[in-house]
Amino acid sequence: MTNWIPFEHRIPTTAGVINNPGLLVPGPECRGGARPPFHIIHNNIVCHECGELVDAWAPNPDMLDNPEIASGFFEEAGISGGGMNSYPGVPGGACYPVCAIHVDLTSASLGAIIRRHLRSCGGITRHFIIVGFSINSLMQATRSNLFNAIREMYEFTHPGEFTFEFRIADGTQVYL
Repeated sequence: MTNWIPFEHRIPTTAGVINNPGLLVPGPECRGGARPPFHIIHNNIVCHECGELVDAWAPNPDMLDNPEIASGFFEEAGISGGGMNSYPGVPGGACYPVCAIHVDLTSASLGAIIRRHLRSCGGITRHFIIVGFSINSLMQATRSNLFNAIREMYEFTHPGEFTFEFRIADGTQVYL
């Protein structure tokens, strides 16, 4: 899985700026995404929001599925402490009522991770926290057919028992 997350857009402006006609300011439509310290920079990637060519980053393959790297990003998103399952995380642990998944740091799709987790911990886990570096990466992950099928099935068979919370890297809760 490769989520292309654009750096913040820069557009030229002259409004309200004296003697700085070439000043670049953040674009009004596309905030871009968080820029983690480990990344691969790609030039001229098409932005998901506006379709313009921008500089973007993709996770380095060496950082995917690495629990040591992921733990710092979970803490930045306001998720810390024991008592929960996490992906990426250390496999073979106990099952907990809460499961956190960082969609930009795993090589498997969100739907595949949730299906695997529910197979082993479905009787215990009831709350999923889905984390991404940007709103775009969260939206891309939640649009998968497998994730939607799993979510709809559990909402139908266990109404109100399973909850999904979405956050971006800075801890902001996002409603999709």
